[in-house]
Amino acid sequence: MKRTLAALLALQCALPATFAWGAHGHRLITYVAIDSLPGDFPNWFSESKVRDRIAYQSNEIDRWKGWKHGTLNHTNYANHFLDVELLEDFGLTIHTMPRLRGDFIRAMAKADPDGKKKEPGFALQAVDEAYAKLQSSFNTLRILEQLNDSRRAHQLAQARENAVYHMGILSHIVGDLAQPLHTTKHYNGWQGENPRGFAAAGRDQTIHAFMDTGALDLHKIDYATVRAAKAPAIKLDGDGKDIWTDLRAYVLRSHAKFETVYEMDKDGTLRKSPGRALVTDRLADGAAMLAALYNGAWTSSVPTEQQISDFTRYNELDGDLARSSGQRGAATTVK
Repeated sequence: MKRTLAALLALQCALPATFAWGAHGHRLITYVAIDSLPGDFPNWFSESKVRDRIAYQSNEIDRWKGWKHGTLNHTNYANHFLDVELLEDFGLTIHTMPRLRGDFIRAMAKADPDGKKKEPGFALQAVDEAYAKLQSSFNTLRILEQLNDSRRAHQLAQARENAVYHMGILSHIVGDLAQPLHTTKHYNGWQGENPRGFAAAGRDQTIHAFMDTGALDLHKIDYATVRAAKAPAIKLDGDGKDIWTDLRAYVLRSHAKFETVYEMDKDGTLRKSPGRALVTDRLADGAAMLAALYNGAWTSSVPTEQQISDFTRYNELDGDLARSSGQRGAATTVK
């Protein structure tokens, strides 16, 4: 499979370019997405302090890379990319790849029993999983809001904290896939045959780092730049109940731009106004997709009566009150 654990750890130490967009870019995507939400989205999410917390959280899974732990790096690293071309090595395409992570792994293992081929990455599955967690989080929040029980104020407060957490995690992976070099095996220099003479892969290659942070700094791309781009609103199939088709289309939009990145790098326009337009377009598309997913997760999370009943039965109030007051059970001593 692609990059053994030892290789992954070494690569992360040597190539900070594997961080997509840098903190600034991920925050931009998050802020623009939140500010693009429709008026019927809960307004407390747009409060300044909440916006800032979601934007901060959007970089959390990159911060995980800074903690050099084998288990964490093994599970986290491949969630940041999907090298579309490598799917072909397993007899798959983006349209035929299994949706569930376990099924995807089994399909790759069946096609490559010796484990010698580079795996494409799990970013598509990671977005799908993060989206489902956000739907669940929103569902719980809405149940508590509907119950409107002052005795559950602590639960409501935590439910909002959970929503902030999951909004930030989803933002990061969606933002990663807006960066074209996170959708290709040519993620930091051209791999293999290179007839057009593009920047080749190598230890000192910096094209990925430039796309992540250098381009934003050089072109002074800020919130106003991305917001003014006004990417078209994205309407999810089924109003957010099933996003798999939308996710694949999103990845392909980004993947379609990776050769343009190399062409513009070669002729120098990546560092001029056309390059600024390209990077802004990618950030704006990421923000538009994220806004659609935020809204889709909210609109598809309306609780049913059964869910409300199940919640109140499982989250039994007396037990919560006992724990919150430090009472762990009867203290009576029988003599």
